[in-house]
Order: sequence, then structure tokens, then C-alpha cells
Amino acid sequence: MRTLILMMATASLLAGAATNSWASSAADQSKTAAARQVAKNYEFKGDVARARDENGSAAAWYAAATRYDKNNAALFNKLGIAQLKSGDMNAARKAFGDAVKRDPTYVDALNNLGAVNCLQRRYKPAVKYLKQALALDETRASAHLNLAEAWMGQKQLERAMTEYARALELDADILSSADQEGVFAQISTPEQRALISFLIAKAYAKRGNLEGALDYLQRAKDAHYRQMASVYTDPVFAALWKDPRLTAIVKP
Repeated sequence: MRTLILMMATASLLAGAATNSWASSAADQSKTAAARQVAKNYEFKGDVARARDENGSAAAWYAAATRYDKNNAALFNKLGIAQLKSGDMNAARKAFGDAVKRDPTYVDALNNLGAVNCLQRRYKPAVKYLKQALALDETRASAHLNLAEAWMGQKQLERAMTEYARALELDADILSSADQEGVFAQISTPEQRALISFLIAKAYAKRGNLEGALDYLQRAKDAHYRQMASVYTDPVFAALWKDPRLTAIVKP
């Protein structure tokens, strides 16, 4: 009889523990759901501010959202973009890094992390992250453009030419636009734009795309590139030497 009573008491205690455990789990799930809803509300306010080009306000809302949804890589990426557009590159670099930590396969975040490193002239880590992005998605035009800028920063002109050309193959308007989630190092000075136009022309000529080469030679000329005459001594342009369209751009 005494044994039966002990067994019944033990069973009662176990049942109570199971009930408490279930209640605790349900409470935790409820708290998590509530936190995520708060994060979504803050993220929405950040999206609205960003649409109005109020990037400082957007960054504040996104930062608040990350406190309630700490593992959301896309949210940290949005935070980084808003911070970058607000001029805080160090904070942006950290946010993009946080996004990559949460999702190492997040191409947008890898691209953006490479871009902000490039903007800060941290070219080696920029190359590292951009290569990772392109290994995951070789068709990402903005990542090719960022990588071209990183190679330019290290005076690796041949590599830069290849990346510029690939970026333009994927998106002919890449130099005049940015995708919604991506950022890239902008070509800043007239001299740099002229040089890059010439390098892109050379890259196109090397690939046999003569129309593209002529287009960017004209752009280089319009930007007052000082070494236009070198087209007649560089064998990469040999296929154009007798083309009257080249003569119209650069006299031999």
C-alpha cells in the first residue's frame, strides 16, 4: 500500500513538471512571436523612412528592430544600407558583417560588405567578400563592378578591365544605376571616369565586342582621356585600326 501511494505521488509530480514545462515553452513561444511582431513594425517604419530618403531615421528604426529580431540577416543588411547612405561607413561595415555572420550565403550582404570595404580603401578584404559573393552568384553585376573598383584600387588594371566588362555584359546601365539592395563604389572624378571608359573599351575589344569598344572609346574621348592615340599602338585594338568609325573618334 505504501509503495502504491509513493508511485501515485511520483506520477503526480511528473505530470505537474510536464505541465509546467509545456506552459513555459508556450510562454517562450508567445514572447518570441511578440518580439518578432515588434521587429516587423519597426522594420516597416524604417522602410517608410528609407523610401522618403530619411536614412538617419531609417537606420534608427532598423537598429531598434534588430534588438527584437537578432538573427535576421536581411534586417541587418537594411540597417547597413541606411547607415551607409547616412555617411556612417564604419557602422555600415559592422552591420553588413553582422548580416554575413547570420547568413554566410547572403549574396547581397557579401556584396555590400565588399563595397563598403572598397569605399574605405580596404581593398584586400573587399576582394575577399566580393569573390565570395560571386562564387554564390556569378551573375551579380554590382559585385563585378565592386570587384573592378577593388582591383583598380590595387592597380590591377587587367583584372579590373575584366570585371568592368563582365558587369556591363550583365547590366548595360550598371554605371548609372544601383539595385535596390546593393551598393557599389561610385566612380568619382572625371579623370577616373575617362580612364575607366578607356579600360572598358579595351576589355570589349579584347573580347571581340567591337561595338562596345567603340561606344566606350567615344565616352573616353568625351571625358577628355589624354591617351586616346594609344589605340593605334595597342594591338588589342588592331581589329579597329582600319574601321572608319574609329577614325571618326580618334584620328590616326
